[in-house]
Amino acid sequence: MKTLRNSRKFRLYKQARKEFCSRYPGAFPWSGRRPPLRIGILDDIRSRGEVGLSMTSCRRFLSIWTSSTAYLSNMSAGTPRVGLDGTACGSVSEAHQGEARDTLARRKARRRLTSATAKT
Repeated sequence: MKTLRNSRKFRLYKQARKEFCSRYPGAFPWSGRRPPLRIGILDDIRSRGEVGLSMTSCRRFLSIWTSSTAYLSNMSAGTPRVGLDGTACGSVSEAHQGEARDTLARRKARRRLTSATAKT
C-alpha cells in the first residue's frame, strides 16, 4: 500500500524541510512546537529568493507542514504568528483556531471509525 511516508511527494517534503529548517529556524524548528506561520509566508519566501527549491516544492512543503497535527494543535486564538525570521507578525484569529479544531476533530472521528471497523 502506498502511503505518504514512502511517496515521492514526501521525499521532496523531507528535502525541503532540511532547507527551510536550516535557513529559517525561527519559523521552522527541527523539533518542539511548530509556531503558527504568518499569513502570506509563501510570498515572503518568493520575494527573498534565497531557497534553492522550486515554488512547487515550497508550496508542497508548506501544505504538509501546515496541515500536520503538530501545527494545527498550536493554533490557539491570540497566539502570535511568526515570519521567516521568527519575529511576531500578527496573531491567530478565532476563525483560524476554529478551522484547526474542526480539522483535528474530523481526523479523530475518522480514526475512531477506522479502528472500530477494524475491530469487527
